[in-house]
Amino acid sequence: MILQYFGTGAGAGIPEIFCSCRVCEQARVARGRNIRTRSQAVINSELSIDYPVDTFLHTLHGGLDMRTVRHVLITHSHHDHFMPADVMSRPQGIDGPVHFYISEASGRQFRKSVEQIEEAYRSGRKIRTSNFSAEVHTLTLYQPIRILDYTVIPLRARHDEAIETMNFIIEKNGRSILWAHDTGLFHTEVYEYLRQSGIRFDLVSLDCTLGRGKQITKSHMDLDWCLETAARLREQGNADGETRFVLSHVGHLVERTHDALCMEAEPFGMTVAYDGMRIEI
Repeated sequence: MILQYFGTGAGAGIPEIFCSCRVCEQARVARGRNIRTRSQAVINSELSIDYPVDTFLHTLHGGLDMRTVRHVLITHSHHDHFMPADVMSRPQGIDGPVHFYISEASGRQFRKSVEQIEEAYRSGRKIRTSNFSAEVHTLTLYQPIRILDYTVIPLRARHDEAIETMNFIIEKNGRSILWAHDTGLFHTEVYEYLRQSGIRFDLVSLDCTLGRGKQITKSHMDLDWCLETAARLREQGNADGETRFVLSHVGHLVERTHDALCMEAEPFGMTVAYDGMRIEI
């Protein structure tokens, strides 16, 4: 599998629009890997993880081609991970539906919007100009679903319980990814599921939104919590010396430039993601 990170930022990206902190100021000056757009990644140019407000920027500047992506996993409905308004377009030249996979709570309003548009087409109030459509599939925690040649298993994230935020196990051809963004320390039930599953991950992508030792919320992680998570996964046999740990969903609250965060994380075997990074798994 080839995983490409198109956006590696937290909710507001870096630099935040009105922010004059050192990290945001350095990003404006140095640019490069210090610039972080909202979280999105694509596997093998065909399966997207999230569809944030910055999907257009990823198309415009990052080389993302959503025309090849017909399946989209949505972790939750916060705007930095899902912007349904940008789905409701009238594209030309696309044949058939794009499938969105989302929890019942996060997908409720999106489903309603899709149904309203389809009803408008059926009634003649809107004229359909292409074969494009959005199909919404409800995900259930810990229930595997088959998407193309992938097996996807949703896990409970420690984030916004009201909209049932999910993390994902993604497996294909004997390779496994654990995608754990917008979560704090894993719930006990998640560790138990992983222990019983016996899955060994080739790559673990972890949330690193917060400054080290400044754990101001339980719904995101800092570097220390990422290290604790990695140690627990190794202890359970879900990771080993060959597992690659990647830090993403990085916010200016980390109080580190990209290079500084790399210097801090790399001695622990952690790679810091940047917008555009490609990893072969």
